[in-house]
Amino acid sequence: MDETQYNSTFRLTEKKLIEGVFLRRLNRFVVECSINGKKHFAHLPNPGRLWELLFKNSKILLYENNTLNRSFKFTVAAVYKDKNPILLHTTENNSVAEWLLKNRLIEELRDFEIVSREKQLNESRIDFHLSNGKEELFLEVKSCTLFKDKIAMFPDAITERGSKHLLELSNILNTNVYGGVLFLVHNYDVEYFLPEFHTDLKFAQTFLQLKDKLKISAYALNWRSDLSLISNEIKKLKVPFHILEKEANDSGSYIIVLYNNQNQLIKIGNLGELEFKKGYYCYVGSAVQHLKKRVERHKRKLKKLHWHIDYLLTKTKIHKTLEIRSSDKIECELANELKIISDGFVKNFGSSDCKCSSHLFYFHDDPIQRKDFIDLILHFRIARLIQKYNL
Repeated sequence: MDETQYNSTFRLTEKKLIEGVFLRRLNRFVVECSINGKKHFAHLPNPGRLWELLFKNSKILLYENNTLNRSFKFTVAAVYKDKNPILLHTTENNSVAEWLLKNRLIEELRDFEIVSREKQLNESRIDFHLSNGKEELFLEVKSCTLFKDKIAMFPDAITERGSKHLLELSNILNTNVYGGVLFLVHNYDVEYFLPEFHTDLKFAQTFLQLKDKLKISAYALNWRSDLSLISNEIKKLKVPFHILEKEANDSGSYIIVLYNNQNQLIKIGNLGELEFKKGYYCYVGSAVQHLKKRVERHKRKLKKLHWHIDYLLTKTKIHKTLEIRSSDKIECELANELKIISDGFVKNFGSSDCKCSSHLFYFHDDPIQRKDFIDLILHFRIARLIQKYNL
């Protein structure tokens, strides 16, 4: 490598960074924010759910666009979680990867040079074509912003495209040509990386199935307040495949978040007619197997009314569904923790076969936008794995 090309610092943008306050998300790519007390709409270059990052009044970093060519005056670059900026600008993720590769900061790929950025492979465009003179490597780069304590996970939403890339990259394996995936985790505090099997079981199981056919790397990055990276603050992460083998199965618990648009009386099976206030309700259930099918059954309009939740669903609308896949029985523990942060509960609902007071909990406002609710989900999906597997 030509040492003159080495640059120990990467800066996301030379434009002046502006502090703002996140207010709400209008759609996947547009947010409303406040800058110096004035409201603005801004471009958000990130299609992820970002539930665990974009809370109302979160501090964000933006920069000003060339308004002659852009629909919005500002672009969101990062959001603060605790005291650390987390990069949200996914379209710049490949520029970060290019700097890492050129500066030999990805341990497994130090011998490779970049042949080109973007390479057509079957029906997909892969991010990088690399070569070390003897071997060719087609490398896809993924941006990861989902984490809790020591563990980072990808993706935060179902990614059919991600599963497709894994399969296409594995199919090119031959004597001198390989496929690989580089996960860039935008939080330096984590130690481990796993595919997010709760949300996208297909991606996780494909990842596990193809792990010996792909070059898989995961690195944590330490972003500074000026959105710069320093070469000695890049950390390789461990991938605990044994956890994935044990936990990435279609069983566990789930939460159905419902919206009730009016105060109303609803007959609930043997519980009789009950009063339901306007607002949101979270129902906790479980399935020893076929968890996905159980959740899909709840979504169907036409079905035999069997469980308490079936009756409630005839008069309310499903807002979100959240699966928590686990080899342990955590349904009642999950219900008890939800009860603590809820604004109330419906006595005996869904709990006829256990000692819980209820498995249905009331929230005045959308729980998805509440930090305590999202922290609870992250605990059961991610943090509990740390203690269970002594990470």
